Amino acid sequence: MKKLLEIKNLKKYYHDISGETLAIDNISLNIYENEFISIVGTSGCGKSTLLSILASLEDKSSGTISFDRNNIKIGYMLQNDSLFPWRNILDNCLIGLEINGKVTDDDKKNVIKLLKKYDLADFIYKYPSELSGGMKQRVALIRTLAINPDILLLDEPLSALDYQTRLSLSDDLYAIIKQEKKTAVMVTHDLGEPKFKKSLFYNNPCIWYSSKSWSRTIPW
Repeated sequence: MKKLLEIKNLKKYYHDISGETLAIDNISLNIYENEFISIVGTSGCGKSTLLSILASLEDKSSGTISFDRNNIKIGYMLQNDSLFPWRNILDNCLIGLEINGKVTDDDKKNVIKLLKKYDLADFIYKYPSELSGGMKQRVALIRTLAINPDILLLDEPLSALDYQTRLSLSDDLYAIIKQEKKTAVMVTHDLGEPKFKKSLFYNNPCIWYSSKSWSRTIPW
């Protein structure tokens, strides 16, 4: 199995006038191609901080993060769908490609194909206000997939939805990511969300689930 990412002895401190706060303490973790890892823990345990560091939105305090190649592409799906209300669904899905200046006719065809494949064919030219919460989250995932990322980071992507919608959409998100053969790391506070319990690692205050079945030690 190909290793995409290696994290060794990662630490993160936050500093203010009252002193320092340890947010992440000595994480070591390998992530492999097509693996889906879920990190479950309470608010403030460092889950989202880890994703921010992996996405280069925050600096680590110490430790190493090594990707298997240069210029690896990371897609980041936030807690809220963050769709632009003045853009239709297709244009929302193309925003990441537009920012990178890489929108081609093939890109548009691929996004339309994804929207049709995942039951959004009738909403391609609709606006976010015309979609349900669950549909908006599917659009947000397709927007992230549109840039063809090597690794997907999912920061509590279902937390803004009601319970019944979360139950159904968690199956949808997992199925879409596996069908598209993507490597993903999801953080959540809800023990009901992970669908991949072949392996379980408990390190207070977080539980780690992996879609693969080998054993690994993940100190926190």
